[in-house]
Amino acid sequence: MGAVRKVVALATVALVLACADAESVERGEWLRMTEEQKVIYVQSLLGAEKVKERKGGTAKVYALPAAEYVKKIDAAYAAGDARSPEQIFAGL
Repeated sequence: MGAVRKVVALATVALVLACADAESVERGEWLRMTEEQKVIYVQSLLGAEKVKERKGGTAKVYALPAAEYVKKIDAAYAAGDARSPEQIFAGL
């Protein structure tokens, strides 16, 4: 039974590590996303920033609704920006 638990534990750790970078979206993916998907993605970025803020790791405050940041990211792409949405968001 101990061996089975080890295998399950290792599989769980591997799954967590594989999903850890699942939040990254590239420009092409962003352009194919629906408006709702974009808002959800930006909400996840806002949540991560709120966690950093509460831990004292950032002084930056994102006060706008997620949909406004989506518009700003879309505008950056319309202007020719090639960075990832996360990088654009970090510069807003």
